[in-house]
Amino acid sequence: MAGFNRDRILYGVAYYNEYHQTERTAEDFRLMVEAGVSVIRVGESVWQKWQPTETTFDLDWLEPVLDAAAANGISVIIGTPTYAVPRWIFQNYPDVIAERATGTKVPFGHRQNVDYSNPKFRELCEIIITKIVGRYRNHPSVIGWQVDNEPGAEILHNAGVFESFKAKLKARYQTVEALNAAWGLTYWSHALSDLDDLWVPDGNTNPSYLLAWRQHQAEITNDFLDWQRTLVRSIIKDDQFITTCVALDRPGMDNQTIGSVLDVTSANIYYASQDGLKHPRLEPAAGELNPAPLWVPLTGASALNLTCDTAWSIRQENFLVTETNGWAIQQGSMTSAFPHWPGQFKQAALAMVSRGAEMIEYWHWHTLPFGIENHWGGILPHSLKPGRTYRSFQETAKTLDAISALGKLTPAAEVAIVINTASKWLFEYQGPIRQSSGHADPAAYQKTLQSMYEIAYNAGLGVRLIGDNQITDSPAEFAAKHPILILHSLYVCSDETLEFARQYAEAGGTLLVGPRTGYAKPDAVIRTEVAPAILGEAAGVSYSEYSMLAKVQPAVTVDGEVVGSGWAWFDELETANASDVALRLDHPFFGEFAAMTTRVVGLGSISFLATYPDQQLSTWLGKRLATSVAPIIAPTSHSESIVVNRATTGDGRQVCFVFNWSEISAQITLPTSYLDVEAGEYLAAGTSFELGAWGVRVLVQTSQD
Repeated sequence: MAGFNRDRILYGVAYYNEYHQTERTAEDFRLMVEAGVSVIRVGESVWQKWQPTETTFDLDWLEPVLDAAAANGISVIIGTPTYAVPRWIFQNYPDVIAERATGTKVPFGHRQNVDYSNPKFRELCEIIITKIVGRYRNHPSVIGWQVDNEPGAEILHNAGVFESFKAKLKARYQTVEALNAAWGLTYWSHALSDLDDLWVPDGNTNPSYLLAWRQHQAEITNDFLDWQRTLVRSIIKDDQFITTCVALDRPGMDNQTIGSVLDVTSANIYYASQDGLKHPRLEPAAGELNPAPLWVPLTGASALNLTCDTAWSIRQENFLVTETNGWAIQQGSMTSAFPHWPGQFKQAALAMVSRGAEMIEYWHWHTLPFGIENHWGGILPHSLKPGRTYRSFQETAKTLDAISALGKLTPAAEVAIVINTASKWLFEYQGPIRQSSGHADPAAYQKTLQSMYEIAYNAGLGVRLIGDNQITDSPAEFAAKHPILILHSLYVCSDETLEFARQYAEAGGTLLVGPRTGYAKPDAVIRTEVAPAILGEAAGVSYSEYSMLAKVQPAVTVDGEVVGSGWAWFDELETANASDVALRLDHPFFGEFAAMTTRVVGLGSISFLATYPDQQLSTWLGKRLATSVAPIIAPTSHSESIVVNRATTGDGRQVCFVFNWSEISAQITLPTSYLDVEAGEYLAAGTSFELGAWGVRVLVQTSQD
């Protein structure tokens, strides 16, 4: 299996020559070369152009683009077009059309509207994939292949999907009695007499069914990608890699398993711009707009970094960015026309590189004059005349070329945050954040994760997100790599994961356990032992009841100092040892319980956090936890808006990416000597400099006196 190999950070765009109204290939590539483009992605959205009818093919239209790329030293990733099907498939093969509800087909006029588990659809895919890949496998510009695009967009309710779901349940549970017992189907008379009596998912209310159904959707998504990968791999050259464009948190996709069917992770990194990139992050006031695309639930510089670390977590390795903000983003009625302020374009790109991105591609090269994405701004505007975004791209390309000389970078990761997709799915259904409608907030897991992530981010600590299915080290090995471990609301959690966390603390690790952790078993059935399971006895805490928080509640230390607030949720922690209590809520009732406890366990410690921290409390917690980590040598500032992302080169040098996530200039002081990577300037220890609005400098440690 080929992986992604590079001698520099690749930088480029999705390029759709076929969407131009006039011929301009030569002009596009002239501008690309001047801008510093080194890679383009092509071909994934136009099955109809490749195959106008079932019996006709046009495979030659892309060749001039690939020839121009090769002539200009630009690499190419070709996408298989299976996510955007032509009209003739809808007309000739109605059985392959996706159903969003049982018997309710997705209408033509959108994309990702087929049942990709359907054997007939795969037959149709195989024909076009074989022809495209066979035609261009030997082209000198091609370095990799993208199979499908943004998979998992729909929860498929087709009959074949439901039948395969039942087959998996039969294989897992063997008997109807076992399924009835595991899911508690006696409730509301849902017990079955035969496994074939399982009801369709449309009206389901059982959490165990819901979780199993979502897991099945992710499995068929992975199976489709793996099927494509196997087909493409059988045709292409050994040195070409295979990936897909991952849109994180798609409903039919699991971030923590999709990596197993890819050679390398490629992900979309979209984020809020303008004030949406500030740190500390700003919550929009009444009457203010959230400067984030509708599908991006989080704002702030921490959100951008969290998204990058999520991409890293897919395969637990560096990743490629297939799409990110070019100009302003707007799709149909989902308006978010907030272009970058000067400096933010470069900041965002360097944030991605600092967290492990080895390729950055923007969506897309030129802004389209038609289609629902006709206001999704590319590097070129509608006029196709280079403007501010093009100049920002050009400036950023020069910086990335300078950084490329450092070689492969490994992001810092003093803190590991263990997450799981099962808990995210259950939080969508019955999570800790309530919308004004009274229903659960479907983005609850991401929002609460950000508050826990900021414990590390605000303290300048590097983070590694790890799925509970991705832990391979022993507890002691894990503690040596990551001296701080946070369990983020593992509502659905196995005994093995909880036991691993306990042994991690005993081995010397600093363990912080977030709210709701371990409350339900892996099949989503609630545990009946006293909470928190397994870890509670070692930490000396327990709770029987809990509450949502109708408003934020101040958190105070045992000395009465207010250090921030808790929000959304509160586990009513009780402890027999008052000396273990680190925080309480300043509230006439909740204040009787512990908001946070800490107890020495073996060579390490276990802390329980009963609520989600706001930014101030996250900062306090980060400083507290950071005492268990060796002192970090990095540039400092008195400004809260200065954040330093750290990475290590292959030869062990530390690289500091110093960001000013604000419009207000700030003073930076250097604790040791550095080389400014972009300017080539030597900076001695003790040097101070001013970092301007939305500024970023990349510094590498040097031994020079």
